[in-house]
Amino acid sequence: MQLGQNIKGYVLTQWLGSGGMGEVYQAQHQTSRRPAAVKVLYRADQAARFRNEAYIQASVQHPHIAALYEYTIENGTPCIIMEYVEGITLEKLIKRQGRLPEAFVWKVMEQIVLAVIYLHERHIIHRDLKPGNVKVNRESFAKLLDFGIAKSTYTPKLTQEGYIVGTSHYMAPEQFHGKVSIQSDCWSLGVLFYEMLTGHLPFDGRSETEVRLKIERGQYTSPDLLVPHLTKRSKRLIHKLLRINSANRMTAAELLQELTSPADNGFSLAEWVDTFTDFMGKISVKRWIRTKNH
Repeated sequence: MQLGQNIKGYVLTQWLGSGGMGEVYQAQHQTSRRPAAVKVLYRADQAARFRNEAYIQASVQHPHIAALYEYTIENGTPCIIMEYVEGITLEKLIKRQGRLPEAFVWKVMEQIVLAVIYLHERHIIHRDLKPGNVKVNRESFAKLLDFGIAKSTYTPKLTQEGYIVGTSHYMAPEQFHGKVSIQSDCWSLGVLFYEMLTGHLPFDGRSETEVRLKIERGQYTSPDLLVPHLTKRSKRLIHKLLRINSANRMTAAELLQELTSPADNGFSLAEWVDTFTDFMGKISVKRWIRTKNH
């Protein structure tokens, strides 16, 4: 695909990046001027998975999930046209800022968990919850992206025996053994929660084997050792999410109940507002624009 190309009325205006299956472009509808993101498949061997991504994303509608506009084939190349989400990924935000303010993290987690509960109620497992797949705008409004390896009840078997699907640092122990459930997403939420609060991955190593071993043992540094003033409640929630046995792991619904309990979360309304204002204010307009363009 080339910039300026028209796909179903959407003109490609900027290359945004590439992933495991395709390249992503920013586009604008030539009549309505509606912005969009266009994902173009460049791996023919992944066509079935690409169609599955489109099917799942088209079946959901939630304020904290990027919407799918259309699935089309342009000159033999499958394309997904979806909502363009303004903002910055949590991955870039963590790289830039290090650990994020606890009140901010709680608010963002609440929004992500709402999206995950919505998916789980529809028997959809995202399987790739990580900072790079969440965008947050200047109003701290978060949206979940990328359903490239999501699995629903009707998803056909797309992975060869022995192959592991997911991003290893965020995968639950059972995923390394070819088993996955909605509780696997909850483990990933625990990793995401930990990384946002500390600026570090709970499970890291010099090799994939070392990372896997730590995950299967549930071996991670207590987050309060990295952030001494971290609330006991955040530490407890991480512990409940990062349990090796998925049956003992906190569910997304239970996590939401904890995150939205005003009597016990330790943050007043004024603290929420002050944290968002101070934190997001640290990112200058120029840096924000530069982030959107990369």
